[in-house]
Amino acid sequence: MTPALLLALPAIVGLVLVAVFRYAQGRVLSAPPPPVPPSFPPVTILKPMKGVDEGLERNLGSFFAQDYPAFELILGTPSADDPALEVARRVVAEHPGVAARVVVEGGSFCPNPKVNLLSGLARHASHGIFLISDSNVNADPGYLKDLVSHLQRPGVGLASSLFRGTGWRGLGGALESLQLNTFVMGGVSAAYVLANVPCVVGKSMLFRREDLDRVGGFAHLGAHLAEDQVCGEEMASKGRGVVVSGHLIDNVLGHRSLRAFLERHVRWCRLRRRINLAGYVGEFFVNPTALAMAALAIVRTVPMAVIAGIVWLCASAIALSAERRAGVRRSWPVYPPLELLRSLLAAGAWFVPFFSSTVSWRGDKLKIGPRTRLERINTPS
Repeated sequence: MTPALLLALPAIVGLVLVAVFRYAQGRVLSAPPPPVPPSFPPVTILKPMKGVDEGLERNLGSFFAQDYPAFELILGTPSADDPALEVARRVVAEHPGVAARVVVEGGSFCPNPKVNLLSGLARHASHGIFLISDSNVNADPGYLKDLVSHLQRPGVGLASSLFRGTGWRGLGGALESLQLNTFVMGGVSAAYVLANVPCVVGKSMLFRREDLDRVGGFAHLGAHLAEDQVCGEEMASKGRGVVVSGHLIDNVLGHRSLRAFLERHVRWCRLRRRINLAGYVGEFFVNPTALAMAALAIVRTVPMAVIAGIVWLCASAIALSAERRAGVRRSWPVYPPLELLRSLLAAGAWFVPFFSSTVSWRGDKLKIGPRTRLERINTPS
């Protein structure tokens, strides 16, 4: 084996892993729908809001338009002067036939600000099944039926969904969508399909109140920053199945700066580093373009340049394929430069959690411990 090929071996392995991610993603997206249950129980949709997300009115409206027999929406913010409240009230007024409430719920019984709000919203719930859905999510009318059908399968305690990044603007938005539609969607799919490991993202979580109580309720989840993943792991530890639906929902991104992209993904790196260190170390090898460029920087030869170029273009082609399979289309010439920038930034972000364990989120500065357990460093004045 030539020195160039030997040094490029990690990049080649990474390319194979990226192809495996793409295969797993296709498996989840093409899976047959779950059996239709004999009945559809009523559901409470909890919508935590903070600020006016891109397309907030359309996003909320998509949940009022669900083709489902009986559901209610509880929409809320932690502050009475949040502008999202006005938007939510307008959407509620436009859908008088749907049971809905807009509430303000403060409090800080736990260090996780999102779970603080969710706990307050849940106090207004009338039904025993909760759907947690972020305010930047847009869903088609069949989404709730699909997710409930998954939950009604024997032994299932939590149903989640794959999601795709859409509606982006700016370079940060383009990078964010590519990251979500390739690495994130592929990673969640591979964990679910190939490793049978619970991998839950809080943009779409459906579970019964009794199962939530069984894993310690919001009080236990709120002690962690990755409350969604902890919920899935706790469900699995209690013998409750965790499933991922391929019925895609949209994460509407809007304008994102390059800085916003980096800050978000450094925070997610810190989460993954403390959820599963071995898995996080393995992520280093699921970045073939960055590995190939690092090899080229060390050995600046024509054979190495050829190998690095092939790896880069193959990774770009896989990214294009993954997005097309998810229904996301952008001009093919943008993929090589976008994939190169995304890969190099992701490689840099990967190292940060080994030197820093604090995040700023929703106005709080938080220190992350094992399994993303939180300690609030300061509170907003």
